[in-house]
Amino acid sequence: MTWTNDINEDGLQVKFGTDRSEVINQGVTSGEEKLLVFKVVGTDVADTDTAAADGVAPFIPAGAYIKDAFFTVETAFVGATAVLDLGTKQEDGTNIADDGIDSLAIGVIDADNDAVASDGALVGTVVALDSYIMATYDAAAFTAGAGTLVIKYVEA
Repeated sequence: MTWTNDINEDGLQVKFGTDRSEVINQGVTSGEEKLLVFKVVGTDVADTDTAAADGVAPFIPAGAYIKDAFFTVETAFVGATAVLDLGTKQEDGTNIADDGIDSLAIGVIDADNDAVASDGALVGTVVALDSYIMATYDAAAFTAGAGTLVIKYVEA
């Protein structure tokens, strides 16, 4: 439902319910900014992730624009030469981009309260497929660590 504010004669459109104002974000016309939060526990991270997403897993819908992402460390990650890859997969487990959100060397996530702005290839782009988040490692497994990935996106 939409109505025009005639009381002050300012012409302001007021929208309710499912009506949304349009917001321009770097060339993308869309609705409100949304957040996807993904917890990572170092000892649970495998070298591959081809498991199908469960029925309640959050995802970034096809056509959404990933504005930015960041990873914060709650407990320091430990793992010799380990690299934490943060990426996306399809609902059936098919890899889209295993490090599309970020690829974090142990040196940037090895202290409590570290925070990293993500710069993977998918950040700043529109995703073509429904994208479920995945975390994998390269080089060596993690023996400790916990953190949170936050992705800001806007649906088209």
